[in-house]
Amino acid sequence: MNIFQTVFEYIDKFPKDEPIFIEDIRDYVIKQCGVEENEKVKKNINVIINRLKNEGFIKAEYKGVYYKPVITIFGEMGLDSTRLRELKYISDRYGNIKGYMVGAKLYNQLGLTTLVPNVTDIVTNECKHHKQYDEKLRTYITKPKIEINNENYKYLQFIDILENKDNINIEVDNANEIFYSIIQECKLDFEKLLKYIRETNSKKVLEKLLVLAR
Repeated sequence: MNIFQTVFEYIDKFPKDEPIFIEDIRDYVIKQCGVEENEKVKKNINVIINRLKNEGFIKAEYKGVYYKPVITIFGEMGLDSTRLRELKYISDRYGNIKGYMVGAKLYNQLGLTTLVPNVTDIVTNECKHHKQYDEKLRTYITKPKIEINNENYKYLQFIDILENKDNINIEVDNANEIFYSIIQECKLDFEKLLKYIRETNSKKVLEKLLVLAR
């Protein structure tokens, strides 16, 4: 199978409006065609992608991200930014967790505030510096204190919820009940929670947790 057929085959299997990453296309080509990753292969893939773009088969709305457009009676729909945000910062296609939501938007979803922010805050392994702003996705990303994985993400997210480092105004009187319900719904183990609190050096969270445990 040649590289053009391989690239087309990979893209064609995706549903419309699903983000397709250039890195994944390259990895697929290298694996399927048995070629080594080098500048020549990258250039060849880029030429093929540009051809598919010019033919209208795919669109590019974000650097290194492509999608097959959805055409409706109202016109062409853009890429789903919520899905793109999830794949870039929270979880890959195989269910590997690499981040989680924090901040005012999460507090709103939990019923702790009526504040509806126009940006999303995410703690993610994809952030290589302390904090960065993704203007295209209107998302602040923060580097985690310890690497996030499927085992610890619920614990780390709960710790950040309790810590409330952005000092979001809690507008309800039953906040502790909501916090406790999160522990129950997520089936958080108390000993593991203490372990991650120590690893993240979250002394403020420990004090709040002791109040919940009474």
